[in-house]
Amino acid sequence: MGRRIGAVVAGLFGSVVVIMAVQAVNGWLYPPPPGTDLSDPDAVAALMAQMPVGALLMVELSYAAGSFAGGAVVRRVSADRAAVLAAVVGGLLTLAGFANLAAIPHPLWFGVLSTVTYVPCALLGASAAARLRAG
Repeated sequence: MGRRIGAVVAGLFGSVVVIMAVQAVNGWLYPPPPGTDLSDPDAVAALMAQMPVGALLMVELSYAAGSFAGGAVVRRVSADRAAVLAAVVGGLLTLAGFANLAAIPHPLWFGVLSTVTYVPCALLGASAAARLRAG
C-alpha cells in the first residue's frame, strides 16, 4: 500500500515539474503585457480574454506532457496496478484542472479539451514506460 501511495505522490510531483517547465517556456514565448498584476483576478481574467490561441495550446501541451510524465513515473515506481495508479494521478490532475477552470475564466474549447486530457495521457505514459521497461 505504501509503495502505491508513493507512486501516486511521485507521479503527481513529476507531473507538476513538467507542467511548470512547459509553462515557463510558454511564459517566455508569450509574456504577459508589462505591468500585468498576476495576483489580481481581474487582470488575469483580462489577460485570458486576449491570450493568443498558441499560448493556450502551450498550456494544453503542458497538461498533456505533465500527465504523460506522471503516468510514466507511476509505472517506474510501482508496476503493481500501474494503470489504476496512473488513472488516479490523471484524476487528481483533472480535479486540479477543474479548480483552475473555476478560478480563472478560460475559453470553452480549452476547458473541454483540458478536462479530457489528463487521464488518457497519464495512462499513455504508464503504458509507454511499461513498453520501455519490457524492451
